[in-house]
Order: sequence, then C-alpha cells, then structure tokens
Amino acid sequence: MRDLFWSCWRPEVLTQMQQRSKWLTDQESLKPGDMVLLKDDLCPPSAWPLARVDQVHPGSDGLVRVATIRTADSTFTRPIVELIKLPTDAEAEEYYCHLQEKAKKK
Repeated sequence: MRDLFWSCWRPEVLTQMQQRSKWLTDQESLKPGDMVLLKDDLCPPSAWPLARVDQVHPGSDGLVRVATIRTADSTFTRPIVELIKLPTDAEAEEYYCHLQEKAKKK
C-alpha cells in the first residue's frame, strides 16, 4: 500500500514541489527553520529522512546554493538540489486550491 502511495504521489506532487524555474522568476529560497526531505537516490522516497534547515549558505550571486540541515540523528551540509522543501500549511492550502480550480476547468 505504501509503495502504491509513493508511486502515485511522487510524479504528481513531489516534482511540483521541487520545480525550479531558473532565470525566469524569483522563487522564495530556503531559510532557517524550513522543513525539507533529504533526497537520496539509493532509497525509496518513503525512506527519505525529514530534516530542518539550520543555516543557508548563499553563493557569490546571493542565491542560496547550499544548506546545513539537521535530521533526528545528525547534521549535514547539502546542495539545495538534494533537498525538497515541504510546504507550510498556507502554501499547501494555496496549492490544493490551485489544483481544484484546474480540475474545474477540465
């Protein structure tokens, strides 16, 4: 059942959460306190650890490229392309309203 959930959830929601429209629009960057999933290509998504962003490390252009994150077991420094920001309640509500409007148009 869990694998079925992930096989449906991953292409629909996970890719939406990780979209990066580089150079087209400015998007809110990671900030300390954000909750993220630590992406690991060797594990199924159901095994990806949950982490909290402790620090962000901007590049020379001022954009956040790397973050220090804390899991239940340890602390890591990872590039943001390996992190999937989890939405806050407000962001999740906005996203689901968008999906409902999109479904009504079909």
